[in-house]
Amino acid sequence: MVKFWKRESGGAIQETASITPVNPSDPATLAALEQAALDQLASVLRTWGKYAFDLDEIKAATLAEQLERWSLHVLMAASPDAAKGGKESESDATASTRRDWGGLREFVTRVRRSEQSYVNRQILGTRQVMGDFVQTLGLVLAEDQEEQAKVTQVITQLRSTIENNAPIEVLSREALNALDLIASIARDRARRNQGLLNDLTGKLQSLRGELDAAQREIDLDGLTQLYNRKAFDKQLGRVFELCKLSGESACLLMIDADHFKRINDEYGHPAGDLVLKRLANCCTKGFPRKSDFVARYGGEEFAVILQDTSLKTACQLAQRLLDTVRIMRIDHEGQELDITVSIGVAELGALASPEHWLKTADGALYTAKNSGRDRVVSVPAVS
Repeated sequence: MVKFWKRESGGAIQETASITPVNPSDPATLAALEQAALDQLASVLRTWGKYAFDLDEIKAATLAEQLERWSLHVLMAASPDAAKGGKESESDATASTRRDWGGLREFVTRVRRSEQSYVNRQILGTRQVMGDFVQTLGLVLAEDQEEQAKVTQVITQLRSTIENNAPIEVLSREALNALDLIASIARDRARRNQGLLNDLTGKLQSLRGELDAAQREIDLDGLTQLYNRKAFDKQLGRVFELCKLSGESACLLMIDADHFKRINDEYGHPAGDLVLKRLANCCTKGFPRKSDFVARYGGEEFAVILQDTSLKTACQLAQRLLDTVRIMRIDHEGQELDITVSIGVAELGALASPEHWLKTADGALYTAKNSGRDRVVSVPAVS
């Protein structure tokens, strides 16, 4: 045992702590360290699966399932074939005691390369737009020194942003700021060169449309074309603060497809994707107001934010959606699929935070699922 001491201001010496050293040759200690390392690795794999996203050749749900199998393989040394998605017999499960580290490394490498390729391709087009924008800016360099200095500063800043591989949100913000400056300069120059102004305005409008489209793609879910989780989190905070200031009512709906895993298991993921698209379409038609915010929260779960809406009205709208989905029939490869949903509704009221509001609605959804599904459960505002 190693002890630590310190000297007090009066000169006395006092023991502060002691540490028992780890014996590397102790089998029990080594086993504990090995198990802790395996637990952490399995946790990393599960976290990766939790935040997986759709790639070209594999859906997020499928990737999450594969990562879960690998985490079980790491923890319990299940058959590598089972970890990769194959079926495992009882004899295989009993006989397999070695972990397939090579297979795990190959799997991780393959998926990370796919993720890198996907992300790089998604941002390549936007970066090319930025390059064209820099070229367009060169056409409008001002004749007087003051305007020329402003435009040169914008070009330098934008070039730096592109060369530093900044996130798409930063690129869009810098480009739109530059567009505002160039538009202002162009208006001032209109009296001197109307022809150049018309040409420049057309190019700027085209570029702004491309940038706005790129921003919308960031905020939309690729499968359903609803708003994604990131956009939902921002909107939830905005509506929460607005309603707290204005005192108007608001409700949050959490919607979950019942027994969705059964559809994927029995008919395959393409059928599951088709069901999610049809559900998204039902949600869009069921909440058509401009102020209604419909998002894919994750997996088979959707969320709707209703501003200036009482709990009674929100429950009526939720029941209408429930009835619409219940009678909906979905044709897939000659087979007719049907599905139901469970809905939790929470009124804003005096809830303390957006997170508390979301937790309350999620709790109502959990109650609806546990009460038999295919129903609406609501939570009134707390005064």
